[in-house]
Amino acid sequence: MSSVDPIALPDGRKVWLVSRYDEARQVLTDPRLSNDTRKMGDQAPLAALPESVQAAVASDMLNCDPPAHTRLRRLVAPTFTVRRIAEHRPRIERIAHELLDACGAEADLVEDFAGPLATRVLGELIGMDPEDAPDVRRWSDMFVMELLTLSEEVMAATASLSEYAADLVRRRRDEPRDDMVTRLISLRDSGDRLSDDELSSMVFILMIAGQTATAQLLAKGLHLLLTNPDQLTALREKPDLVPSAVQETLRIDPSLQMSAFRMATEPVEVDGITIPRGDIVLCSLLAANHDAERFPEPERFDVRRRDNQHLAFSHGIHRCLGANLAELQAQVGIAVFAERFPHALLRAEDVSWRQTPLVNVLTTLPVELS
Repeated sequence: MSSVDPIALPDGRKVWLVSRYDEARQVLTDPRLSNDTRKMGDQAPLAALPESVQAAVASDMLNCDPPAHTRLRRLVAPTFTVRRIAEHRPRIERIAHELLDACGAEADLVEDFAGPLATRVLGELIGMDPEDAPDVRRWSDMFVMELLTLSEEVMAATASLSEYAADLVRRRRDEPRDDMVTRLISLRDSGDRLSDDELSSMVFILMIAGQTATAQLLAKGLHLLLTNPDQLTALREKPDLVPSAVQETLRIDPSLQMSAFRMATEPVEVDGITIPRGDIVLCSLLAANHDAERFPEPERFDVRRRDNQHLAFSHGIHRCLGANLAELQAQVGIAVFAERFPHALLRAEDVSWRQTPLVNVLTTLPVELS
């Protein structure tokens, strides 16, 4: 059975889907498969948007190839090192405790904890005004959940989020603050700098990854621990397992189930199937992370799993630059919750999900905290 299959996206577009681990790694690193959305024409993920909006959304590292990708990565990477991201741990811990302080005997860990934690941390990082947060979170959720449908709603949300990102960049040029957007604006490398579209695209990606995707990582980690009490017990007995638990959450249920679009710039053979020039290829990160040939007992949630080179953040030069920040928030959120509420009970019958082509969204996670 091949790991490469032709499928139709919800809007009818035909693409190739790669579902096994080794083949996914091949696709994610093959330079003949381009991430440059400008080459994709009508097949680009956001082709239905005006060109000006596309430029402000897709001028980031995810949507280009070397040498442009190399230049952008060189400029931005120092902002996202493990050391630099670790400096944010105290403020993340403070916000996590404040949110849990506000919970009563019962709470929805999506709406009361994971979602607000991600939004508040992002807000402080990029200098987002608190009154803007509800709209930005709503637009971000819509973008992630409905991207592959190209519905009018997702187009409107994308345009609104793009306009907000561009406006935030303009405001920080005029009024610099001690935040990540100001630092991105001030980046220099031998006279090189980020353009306005590149800055807006970077802020756009930060708002997407820093809210919906990060909130889902924490919420899903808590859900997996609460539904696997033996693993939660192991983590409480040995708190240094928290980072491993986050990695296992990413493997079991990645925040984004599909990779970015890639277009074949020449015929490419994958597992005996020839992908014609000009065709779009996607990788199922979820399926690759559950490949039994790569991960023994792939359906089992194991916080002690050692060899866990999952693909939740992609692979190769396009591996998510913000992975360190998302992982840190999930680690802090899980550690603080596990310490404060050792007897929390999940109301499993009231847990709800929303499945979309791009994500499996945990929408409610009700618990009794007494």
